[in-house]
Formats: sequence, C-alpha cells, structure tokens
Amino acid sequence: MARRPTLKQVAEKAGVSLGMAGRVLGNYGSFSDTTKRKVTEAARTLDYTPNTIARSLRTQLTKTIGVLISDITTFFWTTLVRGIQDKAGKSGYSVILCNSDDESENEQLYLSTLFERNVDGLIVSPTPHNHSYLKRLARSRIPIVLVDRRVKGLRVPTIMTDNRTGAYEAVKHLIDLGHERVAIITGIPGVETSEERFEGYRQALQDSGIPIRKTLIKEGYFQKDRAFAATQELMRMKRPPSAIFVCNEPMVSGCILALKKRDLCIPRDIAIIGFDDPVWTSYMDPPLTAVSQPSYTIGILAFEYLLAQISESEKDRKYLEDVILKPTLVIRESCGISFKKHESHPAHEHS
Repeated sequence: MARRPTLKQVAEKAGVSLGMAGRVLGNYGSFSDTTKRKVTEAARTLDYTPNTIARSLRTQLTKTIGVLISDITTFFWTTLVRGIQDKAGKSGYSVILCNSDDESENEQLYLSTLFERNVDGLIVSPTPHNHSYLKRLARSRIPIVLVDRRVKGLRVPTIMTDNRTGAYEAVKHLIDLGHERVAIITGIPGVETSEERFEGYRQALQDSGIPIRKTLIKEGYFQKDRAFAATQELMRMKRPPSAIFVCNEPMVSGCILALKKRDLCIPRDIAIIGFDDPVWTSYMDPPLTAVSQPSYTIGILAFEYLLAQISESEKDRKYLEDVILKPTLVIRESCGISFKKHESHPAHEHS
C-alpha cells in the first residue's frame, strides 16, 4: 500500500520551507499569492491531504467548532447555522452541530461531549438552567460566543436580535389598525427571547393606554402543539381577541391550524402577526405579516467573533462586546387595513 504524501514532500516540490507549506495549507499567517499558488499546486499534484490529528497536536487547534442550538428544523436556526457554516468553511473550519431541544440535560451532555472532543470554540444558544455549567466551561478558557440569548454574569459576546423592539413594532402596528384586544402566545418562561418579546408587547399596549389583560396572555413554549391549544383557548373566550401576536415560527403554524379548524378567516375575523419570517409566510393566503430577523448575519458574526477569540487577535477589544441587530417588520395582508372598534366579528360569536 502506497504511503500518503507528506507535508515535507509538498514543501520540496513547491520549493518552499516546511513551515511555509504548513502555513499556506493551514491558511494562517502571511504568504504571497505566488507562494500560495506553488504550494497548492504541489499539494494537488501529489494528492496530499493534511493529517488533521498531527496538525492539532502541533498547533493545539483542531480547526473544528461546536454549535449548540435549540431546534434546526426552524427557519431562524437553519439560516443562522448556514451563516456559521459558510463563514467557517471559508476559514478552514468544520462544524459539529447539536440540537438541545431546549432541554438542559441534552445541553449539558452535548457541551461535555464537544469539550471532550477538543473543539476550538463553542457557539451556543443556552437553555435557562445550565448557566453555571457554561460559566465553568468559560473558566476553562475555551472560547464561547452566545447567540439569541445572553447569560447573566458570563463575560462572553452575545449576538442577537432586538426582540423587544421587534415585538413592540408588531403590536403597535395592530394597535394603529384599531385593535385593542390583542392576544400574545409567548415562548418558554425564563428564556430571554421570550421575556423580551413579551416586554415589547406589554410596552406597546401601555404606551397606547390599553390595559394588560391576563386572559389574553397564553404560553406556547415555542411549540406548535402548545400554540394550537393556546389559540383554541383564546377563541373559546366569550370576548376573544381581534388580533394575535405569535412569538415564533412553529407557534404560528399551530395558531393558524387552530384558526382554520374554527373556520375563521384571516384577516376578516382575526388579524395575526408572527415573530420570524420564513419563506413560506409570503406564500400563505393571505401572506403573513411578520417580524424578520437577520439570522444569517447573526451566524456570520457569531463565527467571526469566535474566530477572533480563538486567534486572540482581538481578545480585549470589540469582539468581547454584545451585538444586537434590529429586526424588520414585514407588513403583508394578514392584519388587513383597519379594524373598526365596534364592528361585529364572527369570531366574537363563539362562546
């Protein structure tokens, strides 16, 4: 069996030093375009593939990062992870992806496994109940970047959306159309994204002089089935809401299914706005008004901030600061044009 080509053979064929060949193929340090062309051509001619295990022993880097999120099946996380992967691939990094399903036991198991695999860094969307474990990992000096959710007392950068502003603008849009009985289907209690979206809802009502009604607040735990049940409860009320603000993509699906089951027409019988704007929202009938998050950009920035920590090139500068990106309210047809305060709605006929 033929022996695999070595880095030394690549260096000799390219006419450069062993260190320079390693630098070019490892994509670190400085080198000229001419040197890069010579080395890559030599590696291709010899059919050379890097020995990643030997390289990691030599450089103390595995060129691998761990990414732990809540649920890859949603548009927000799919596009965010794509942003991470696109940027990581261009920098010569591989990505190990794990889903916690917002379960703290899953999260701790995956974090432990990724740490044992000696990944160079972690990008994490934390659950509410493992903050102390994350802090222990941070003390071990493994680079960490948080996405979507912060951890109080953990001095690592967080890249996220301004959830409060996004929710505020969505609910204010409903109020400006004339809606006063605006319901909300919230996420997981104690999770920052859920709490901030509720705060935006609360502030929009307060600024408009509309009282907060506990009966119009339902917990959906970011799950389709729970949102379906929550919507059914809302629409069984003697005075159901005229509009619903739903705090993530899976819950929007559950909410719409519940409304269809009751033969309610959007927006004639009830208006709806979702937080998150997957591709399918514009194909709905009617198209859904939604708060769009810059999830791909969050993914790109998360990797950039992690790489800066790994290389320690910007350890004490901006790469330790939080980044909060502004969402965009995309107005479509699911809220209608206006809502008359005293108009009789078919939805109100249900007891």
